[in-house]
Amino acid sequence: MPLPTIPDYSTCIKTPALIHPSVLKGGHPIEKGVRLIKYSGGFCVVFPYQTPNKKYAVRCWHAEVSDAKRRTQLIAEALKKANLPYFVGFDFYEEGIMTSLGMQPIVVMDWVEAKSLKKFLAENINESNAINEVAENFKKMVADLHANHFSHGDLQHGNIMVKPDHSLVLVDYDSMYVPDLKGMPDEIKGLVGYQHEARWKNETVSEKADYFSEFVIYISLKALAKMPALWNDLKMEDTETLLFSGEDIESHGNSSIFQVLKTDSELAPWVDRLCDFMSKSSIEDLLPLEEAIISQSEGIAGKWRKGNGYVPASGKGQIADPKGIVGKWAGGSGYVKPNPADERKKISSSISNKFKKPQ
Repeated sequence: MPLPTIPDYSTCIKTPALIHPSVLKGGHPIEKGVRLIKYSGGFCVVFPYQTPNKKYAVRCWHAEVSDAKRRTQLIAEALKKANLPYFVGFDFYEEGIMTSLGMQPIVVMDWVEAKSLKKFLAENINESNAINEVAENFKKMVADLHANHFSHGDLQHGNIMVKPDHSLVLVDYDSMYVPDLKGMPDEIKGLVGYQHEARWKNETVSEKADYFSEFVIYISLKALAKMPALWNDLKMEDTETLLFSGEDIESHGNSSIFQVLKTDSELAPWVDRLCDFMSKSSIEDLLPLEEAIISQSEGIAGKWRKGNGYVPASGKGQIADPKGIVGKWAGGSGYVKPNPADERKKISSSISNKFKKPQ
């Protein structure tokens, strides 16, 4: 069934009699001079809307999303129950706005006073402490989403808003996963430059849908805090990506940006892990950010600190005679210390093979 176009909605929303939710009564869409302010996406258009008491964001669908009403209601219920600070209040109205194609549903969301992630970066690119604070707030936010088995589904600079205190708010929830949506089609895939290649053929919504994009965003933020010149070098303000383009992701780690980032000792292991992510054939094989950024040694140590499941038998598991163990090692344990020259040769060969271009 055809839906109204963005120009259709732009005309109708200016006529108060065509707007049905009582919460919007007495209000009007916001204009700048003679220009109606709106924000268009692949499926929805959003109009800032001022009422006598409050400012809202009015979202109208111009492209079909299957079972939009049920999705929106289930997402709203899950978010209200979780009560996380990263989401704004919203309501679905089946009788929202009258158009030439009949009555259309809308979503009315609370307006958030914040800047998009890109705008924040443009204004603070030389403020490494501020960028690092946002990066850590982002890490905390996605960990909270994981704890509730949520995914946003379209994490990118336009859907992450930075408030004056550097706390974060997410907008645009059409692509979200909450447990009650399990099995529904994955229709809104997100932006190139943020998504794993397997996402384009992913069939159903998943709580792991954000695992790749959140790693891309976190690495981008940490890298920009260290290397602010990348902002201008990559002309990021004029792109729809952060550090990585779609071509970079398709290169599986062979494009120049990966080599630049690997010159930093903190970023290098994360970049290697991101490249490992790119080699996976399914988003279900990826790790959440809080696990992806820890080193292998930290991960093993953490497991042992929590308990590895081993319980020694009664009367065992204690060293009765330490000198006996020392004596066994002195007598030869079977361990042969490697030759340093041979080890360096192996590492050099391994690195050369890793970065050798295919013939």
